[in-house]
Amino acid sequence: MNIAQHSTEIEREVGNLGVMSWLSRHQPLPSANETWLGTILLVERIGVFPASGDIRRPMRDPYPLLAHLKALYGEQALEMDDRDGLKVIFSDWRFRVRICCNDPAIIINVETRCDARLMPQKLAELLEQVDSFASA
Repeated sequence: MNIAQHSTEIEREVGNLGVMSWLSRHQPLPSANETWLGTILLVERIGVFPASGDIRRPMRDPYPLLAHLKALYGEQALEMDDRDGLKVIFSDWRFRVRICCNDPAIIINVETRCDARLMPQKLAELLEQVDSFASA
């Protein structure tokens, strides 16, 4: 098993949450002589799932937006999970919209599978849906 396959297995184990989740759960390397391996894992991990990072949008009542996105993307999705906001997975990209517990806002994250050029396109598409819904 190569490093990318191993990283993908780790992601599945932690709930398919993406790069940041994987990094937060990754155990430190056993010795200072092996720190280069951590760098390699990080670079390969980012290459496997290029991500937008967390994008915060104010939203007074996010639940109608989540229902709208679920209806909009539901038929195209391979997998959908609405236990903690909304996570939608497609063959070449995925997104997650979480609800902030501290203030009326949502946090959006978009990732693509090995396609750094697709990520900004899908991010713009999703943000356009969110912004047009919020202004309606």
